[in-house]
Amino acid sequence: MAKGLNMQSVKSENRSLVLHLLNREGRLSRKEIAARLSLTPAAVTKICAELIEDGLVAEVGEAQEKGKSGRREIMLELLLKERLAFGINAERDCITFSVSNLAGELLRSEQFPFFEDVDTVIKKAKQFLMESDVDMSRFCGAGICIIGSQEERNIGVWNEENLRQKFETELGMAAVIENNVKAFAESEMLYGDLRGGQACLFLKWGPGIGSAIVADGKVFSADNSSVAEIGHCIVDRGGVKCRCGRYGCMETVAGEEAILREIGGEKTLDEILQNCDNKAMMIIEQKIDLVALVLTNAATMLDVNKVILFGKMFTYPLIAEKLEKQCMRYDNQLKENTVSLSSLEQKRNYIGCSAICAKQFFFNRTMSIKN
Repeated sequence: MAKGLNMQSVKSENRSLVLHLLNREGRLSRKEIAARLSLTPAAVTKICAELIEDGLVAEVGEAQEKGKSGRREIMLELLLKERLAFGINAERDCITFSVSNLAGELLRSEQFPFFEDVDTVIKKAKQFLMESDVDMSRFCGAGICIIGSQEERNIGVWNEENLRQKFETELGMAAVIENNVKAFAESEMLYGDLRGGQACLFLKWGPGIGSAIVADGKVFSADNSSVAEIGHCIVDRGGVKCRCGRYGCMETVAGEEAILREIGGEKTLDEILQNCDNKAMMIIEQKIDLVALVLTNAATMLDVNKVILFGKMFTYPLIAEKLEKQCMRYDNQLKENTVSLSSLEQKRNYIGCSAICAKQFFFNRTMSIKN
């Protein structure tokens, strides 16, 4: 590799390290940054000067140091709140449009039934943006979270070629598209309980079942987005065909849609849990047991030290509590709080969009993005 290219790579990596450190720790001085990252003061001074010039970081006053005289250190802070993300979060039953800042704070959102036609999505998105009355220059881009991936037409939400380019052209802004479970995992690393970099297994349980792995501060993925998808573990030899093309996947047995089909009738899960029908509750408990078994096995094989639960099914305390207890029963070595609900659950419909925008257009961006 050419020396110039190698130095540029190191410089970009160091910029990213500084940004992530400030996100994790909050306000820090240049001296503290150098010490934490084992970089020279001169290198940190240069990096911070560039970040300030690019509008990513700002000086926010002097450090309050008791009992010390002389010149005080100047504190630095990320400018995440200055930039906005436009979010499109597409689930099986609904689609949520949102405007949030890169600190993960929601400014406005609106939910609609799911649209199969991408042109309808774009039309509604434009209308939402117009009604939001926000300075468009503040948007760093659009974060689009989908089921499956762009490449997997059989399980992705839209059958559309060049999906990202189409959104970029129509919305007039850069866009990034990611699987919604992986995007939520990114949000936990930026805004939630994984800023410390723990190895973690995510489980999303709703109409379907999805999962992701976080290790070494990154969401584990490969060319095949089904990697780490425990929802597509085969648990029923004679099972029905799954949307992934295989038969008997856990999603076809224990997803919310599968549970309601097995129970029968017209009642929603809310109504079933409120009425506590014995037969229905027995079916639900069987599904909880199955999910707990697969989840515990996956956590053991992956050797993770944390399991984070999120999704519609975990909005019911009864289901969350029973699943945690079953996991502990299958593995009594699990420490307390190893399996826990996400602290970002209430932000599930938009926080992944904020996170993938922040990652793509703020933390990992090396080009100048001045206001």
